[in-house]
Amino acid sequence: MLLLGILMIVSGIMLLMVESMMRERRYDTEKTEMPADRRGEIRGGAVVMIGPLPVVIGSDQRMAAMLMALAIALMALWLVSAYLGDLKP
Repeated sequence: MLLLGILMIVSGIMLLMVESMMRERRYDTEKTEMPADRRGEIRGGAVVMIGPLPVVIGSDQRMAAMLMALAIALMALWLVSAYLGDLKP
Protein backbone atom coordinates (compact mmCIF):
# COMPACT_ATOMS: atom_id res chain seq x y z
CA MET A 1 0.00 0.00 0.00
CA LEU A 2 2.91 2.31 0.78
CA LEU A 3 4.33 1.70 -2.68
CA LEU A 4 0.99 2.66 -4.26
CA GLY A 5 0.91 5.93 -2.32
CA ILE A 6 4.48 6.79 -3.31
CA LEU A 7 3.70 5.93 -6.92
CA MET A 8 0.64 8.22 -6.91
CA ILE A 9 2.65 11.11 -5.44
CA VAL A 10 5.49 10.70 -7.95
CA SER A 11 3.08 10.41 -10.90
CA GLY A 12 1.24 13.56 -9.77
CA ILE A 13 4.51 15.49 -9.59
CA MET A 14 5.50 14.22 -13.04
CA LEU A 15 2.13 15.28 -14.50
CA LEU A 16 2.55 18.76 -13.03
CA MET A 17 6.02 19.06 -14.54
CA VAL A 18 4.87 17.91 -17.98
CA GLU A 19 1.86 20.25 -17.90
CA SER A 20 4.00 23.24 -16.97
CA MET A 21 6.46 22.49 -19.79
CA MET A 22 3.59 22.19 -22.28
CA ARG A 23 2.11 25.47 -21.04
CA GLU A 24 5.46 27.28 -21.45
CA ARG A 25 5.83 25.95 -24.99
CA ARG A 26 2.30 27.04 -25.90
CA TYR A 27 2.82 30.56 -24.52
CA ASP A 28 6.12 30.90 -26.36
CA THR A 29 4.54 30.05 -29.73
CA GLU A 30 1.32 32.06 -29.43
CA LYS A 31 2.39 35.39 -27.92
CA THR A 32 -1.12 36.76 -28.28
CA GLU A 33 -3.22 38.65 -25.79
CA MET A 34 -6.60 37.52 -24.58
CA PRO A 35 -9.48 39.34 -26.32
CA ALA A 36 -11.18 42.01 -24.23
CA ASP A 37 -14.51 40.13 -24.21
CA ARG A 38 -12.84 37.03 -22.70
CA ARG A 39 -11.03 38.77 -19.84
CA GLY A 40 -12.20 37.99 -16.32
CA GLU A 41 -13.64 34.56 -17.17
CA ILE A 42 -10.99 32.51 -15.39
CA ARG A 43 -12.48 29.80 -13.21
CA GLY A 44 -10.79 27.72 -10.58
CA GLY A 45 -11.25 25.63 -7.51
CA ALA A 46 -9.70 23.17 -5.11
CA VAL A 47 -10.47 19.96 -3.27
CA VAL A 48 -8.80 19.44 0.10
CA MET A 49 -9.12 15.92 1.46
CA ILE A 50 -8.96 15.66 5.25
CA GLY A 51 -8.95 11.91 5.64
CA PRO A 52 -12.04 10.74 3.78
CA LEU A 53 -13.82 14.11 4.13
CA PRO A 54 -13.56 16.58 1.25
CA VAL A 55 -13.56 20.37 1.44
CA VAL A 56 -14.56 21.81 -1.95
CA ILE A 57 -13.82 25.41 -2.98
CA GLY A 58 -14.95 26.68 -6.39
CA SER A 59 -15.24 30.03 -8.12
CA ASP A 60 -18.67 29.21 -9.58
CA GLN A 61 -21.36 26.52 -9.38
CA ARG A 62 -20.20 24.54 -12.40
CA MET A 63 -16.61 24.32 -11.14
CA ALA A 64 -17.80 23.36 -7.66
CA ALA A 65 -20.01 20.61 -9.11
CA MET A 66 -17.10 19.17 -11.11
CA LEU A 67 -14.89 19.25 -8.03
CA MET A 68 -17.60 17.56 -5.95
CA ALA A 69 -17.64 14.71 -8.45
CA LEU A 70 -13.85 14.50 -8.12
CA ALA A 71 -14.18 14.53 -4.32
CA ILE A 72 -16.68 11.65 -4.42
CA ALA A 73 -14.30 9.65 -6.60
CA LEU A 74 -11.42 10.37 -4.22
CA MET A 75 -13.57 9.34 -1.22
CA ALA A 76 -14.46 6.08 -2.94
CA LEU A 77 -10.79 5.44 -3.77
CA TRP A 78 -9.84 6.15 -0.17
CA LEU A 79 -12.52 3.82 1.20
CA VAL A 80 -11.59 1.00 -1.18
CA SER A 81 -7.90 1.31 -0.38
CA ALA A 82 -8.63 1.42 3.36
CA TYR A 83 -10.81 -1.68 3.08
CA LEU A 84 -8.31 -3.60 0.93
CA GLY A 85 -5.46 -2.61 3.23
CA ASP A 86 -7.17 -4.33 6.17
CA LEU A 87 -7.66 -7.66 4.39
CA LYS A 88 -5.35 -10.45 5.52
CA PRO A 89 -4.30 -13.15 3.01
